[in-house]
Amino acid sequence: MALLLLSCTATCAYASMFELEIVPISKINEDPSVYDSTMAYRKISVVGNITELDKQSATIDDDTSDPLKIDITKIELFEGFNVSDQIMVTGEFIYDPLGDSILTPSYVLHYPTQDMGLVNISDVVTDTAAYNGKYITVTGNLTSIETSMGRYTVIVEDEEGNTLKVFFYGSTELEVGDNTKVIGLYNGKILHSETMGLNKSPLSISTLVPGFSSLFGAIAILSMALLLKSKQRND
Repeated sequence: MALLLLSCTATCAYASMFELEIVPISKINEDPSVYDSTMAYRKISVVGNITELDKQSATIDDDTSDPLKIDITKIELFEGFNVSDQIMVTGEFIYDPLGDSILTPSYVLHYPTQDMGLVNISDVVTDTAAYNGKYITVTGNLTSIETSMGRYTVIVEDEEGNTLKVFFYGSTELEVGDNTKVIGLYNGKILHSETMGLNKSPLSISTLVPGFSSLFGAIAILSMALLLKSKQRND
């Protein structure tokens, strides 16, 4: 039950920021002014297949309407993505009735979303394209933590000296030197996270049961073995 609760909590954390209300491209094309964030700040998520992707432009469609143009000013968000890939883009739609309307992405994810689980920081920095747009979990020492623009900018370092930049959206009492566990979306060479805390080792039985020592454990195991052996003889 506890594991299920933790799983649900993690899933909700993802959805709260990186995966918002999915709006079909057809609806945006039918009434673009409804989703325009120019006058009223709003973010949405759009799912579609990449139909064009280069250094000048990108478009996606969902086989129901004309393609939607995507701003690729932050081209690093698209590292590792290819034409025909299905993606989720979360960002702001800018409606231009006299020109090209465009979706400006904050996050670009593979879709359906992928969780790579616990990975080494060294693997991420060595092959950023393999992890871009996916959820990952990393551990390491906190070497820097600063707050600005309503978020923390954190540097996490592994034992080999590899570092990973983290944008943490939340509150924390972590300090430089703490061994940290971070869960979030890796996109644009930055780990975006709403879940960051101390990297705690698995609880030992002495932690779960105060006063439980290794000697007491050995005696208890031996007593149980003798009791089972006596029971077998009586049977």
